[in-house]
Amino acid sequence: MALLGIDIGTTNTKLKMYDEEGRALEEQSFPTPLLFDADGPYYDAERLFVTLCESMRGFSEPIRQRIRALSVSSFAEVVVGLSENGTPLNRCIPWYDERTREQIATLNLEPSWVYRTTGLSPHHKYSLYKLLWHRHHEREVFERVCRWTSMSGYVLFALSGELSFDHSLASRTMLFDQHRRSWSEELLKVVGIPQEKMSPLHPSGVTLGTLKKEVAQKSGLPKNTLVVTGGHDHLCAALASGVFQKGWGLISTGTTESLTIPLEEPPSFPEESGGKPFSFGHHVVFPLYYALGGIYSGGYSVDWLLRLLGESYRLFEGTEIPLGRSTPLFFPYLLGGEYEEAKGAFLNLWGKTDKKDLALGVLCGLCAEYRIIWERMEKELSYKVDHAVNVGGGVQNKTWMSLKATFLGQPIVVPEEKEGSCQGAALLAGIGAGIYKSPTEVFQRTFRIGEVFEPLENLKEEVHCFFETYCSVRGVLKEANVHLARGFEKESRGHRDHCDRSGKTG
Repeated sequence: MALLGIDIGTTNTKLKMYDEEGRALEEQSFPTPLLFDADGPYYDAERLFVTLCESMRGFSEPIRQRIRALSVSSFAEVVVGLSENGTPLNRCIPWYDERTREQIATLNLEPSWVYRTTGLSPHHKYSLYKLLWHRHHEREVFERVCRWTSMSGYVLFALSGELSFDHSLASRTMLFDQHRRSWSEELLKVVGIPQEKMSPLHPSGVTLGTLKKEVAQKSGLPKNTLVVTGGHDHLCAALASGVFQKGWGLISTGTTESLTIPLEEPPSFPEESGGKPFSFGHHVVFPLYYALGGIYSGGYSVDWLLRLLGESYRLFEGTEIPLGRSTPLFFPYLLGGEYEEAKGAFLNLWGKTDKKDLALGVLCGLCAEYRIIWERMEKELSYKVDHAVNVGGGVQNKTWMSLKATFLGQPIVVPEEKEGSCQGAALLAGIGAGIYKSPTEVFQRTFRIGEVFEPLENLKEEVHCFFETYCSVRGVLKEANVHLARGFEKESRGHRDHCDRSGKTG
């Protein structure tokens, strides 16, 4: 039998067929359709599904006929509003889009209560603020929506006709009560959505049904293919990497770079819970929880630099990594950070700084920022990561991987199957189909080590000095970012007042 894993990513959507031992058989991929209008970028859910069906037909006939079940992992925070007949109505705002800053600025929620209830600290990227934006800017569309779901949930619905919202993706909406495993009525009232408009909640790995007849015809897959609830891409990768076992931690390196730690129950906090270095929520391995922290612009920072310089990934090949006084300091906040005003920065540049220096600076900045989050999470949770597994496209950058192991001071294992989210979705499909009896069996049958990156002992002292410098300057940059944000806000407000007095529209 074959299992199909679908991973809807920020940049690309991947489809992979696996056998029961977790080995890849065939794969397809396409750029995740991203459109633009006056308000910014948005995903077209219907267009994505049409392209997805076309890609499924791209698998060879013998492989398609072997498929037993499929499931879907996807990015989080994105919400899809469906009409009465199941047609997507809204322009789906990407998780990283900043247009929702206006909503967080006007909504006064008590951060500690929100964090203890939902596992999330108020931030403009979460679904709650996206829904408020739709209510304000697309009122007619907002009122016509009969059901809201995730992007993964929409694809599963389009495949099977069954609505769902899995716990791991619900955990990223800021509308989900982590302790009751239900939608929060208080927070839904803030958005103005009755509970019946939210799709039914399910754990990951639950069979919803089989393919609709018309979908089977379009995709070329057998009609009896089981459709199984999926999950948040980082958590699907955690299942594939064995990160549901105590002492294990997952580094997932894509557009973002995250650290996932499994928990047996939600963390407990004092009354004041602000400033935590992580969010928490439901794992795709039920009934486990997880803690998640990371850098919003991990791999994004690398791609940004290459676009800026007009270079390819070859820039990082054979990069010499002697760290010293002239190494640039890069702060990877290109898509935001742990505080609202966070913006990225390059410091310590001089006339002799070249492309290779900038590349090294980006990698070291990512590693230093990641180590800060790593150490804070271990301390806050009293959890020691003894087994670090790294998945995602970033593992192909060997310079980055060696530096990361050196900054963290421990080996990093890269699995044989590097597309952890795709594989995790396929394994959830296998659990839903009864092919695997437990996550432990999944791990024992499918996990294989591909490569191990050891710390570079000759760089230990240089990394220590760089990290100390990075940490000391990091606080100063935060003050500068806050000052800049307030200055620009004041300037913008002054400009609007001038326009109002002069009768100009500006």
